[in-house]
Amino acid sequence: MGKAGWLAGAFILSMLLVYSGCGSDSGSTETSAKPKRLYPRVHGPAREFLIPGGDNAVQFFGQEATAAERVEVSHVVHPWMRARVAEDWAKDCKYLSRVYARTLINDARGVSGQGEANCAQALDFFGDEASGTSGETLTGPIDSLRVRGVKAFAQWHGPHGIDWVLPLRNEEGVWKVELAAPVERTK
Repeated sequence: MGKAGWLAGAFILSMLLVYSGCGSDSGSTETSAKPKRLYPRVHGPAREFLIPGGDNAVQFFGQEATAAERVEVSHVVHPWMRARVAEDWAKDCKYLSRVYARTLINDARGVSGQGEANCAQALDFFGDEASGTSGETLTGPIDSLRVRGVKAFAQWHGPHGIDWVLPLRNEEGVWKVELAAPVERTK
């Protein structure tokens, strides 16, 4: 795994651990006459992404957004993804959160030792290792948006039966991307 791939994986893992806040269902009042739901706290579109016995931290994160909020985030993710696929790093950076852009710049400086001056130069330095080779995986609106405060996770069903997840941050009322590439849900 390349330098940026490792960083992206570590970032997603840390975000899931910090923000998952999963609760327990030990106080359930269901009787034995009713069939027990495997994941009673997950409602709406997020249920489509449950993996029985798997990592479901995103599905338990926050609350499911409204359909209008999912469309709003889709209007951010689509142009970001097109810029990423086209390797238009300056445009790509416009969709990234300030926190994540700063992280990219600092990581590029640390790895290269040359002190990249801005986000676009950092993405250019990391290239495919930062943006991945997944191409444009979002072919329609996102299917699920789990939100808690200023943090969110978008999920969608992509081509070839592959599901994707992408962390986001709300900065002053505008959703921004928190990772250089979406993460394949099964990983």
